[in-house]
Amino acid sequence: MKPIQETFLETDWENEEEARQARDLRAEQLQAQGLVCTCENLYNVLGKRVFLLEAKEAEPIEATTTAVDKTRPHLRSKRSIRHLPTYEER
Repeated sequence: MKPIQETFLETDWENEEEARQARDLRAEQLQAQGLVCTCENLYNVLGKRVFLLEAKEAEPIEATTTAVDKTRPHLRSKRSIRHLPTYEER
């Protein structure tokens, strides 16, 4: 699914707060449908606010730890382990 992008212009609403609330309400609706939303507050060239909403499907989580462990060869150091001598206290 292509991402959904919607803009809420300050000039299309009574004021900037109403435009922001409309964007936030729409984001809540899309999140209730299982989409991941990103909201941004921008300005156009005239200095008016533009509230941007982008919604997309959540990416599936992959179990990479088990796949990596199986495909990556186990590396061991070729250097031998030296044991330090133990000392007694007298």
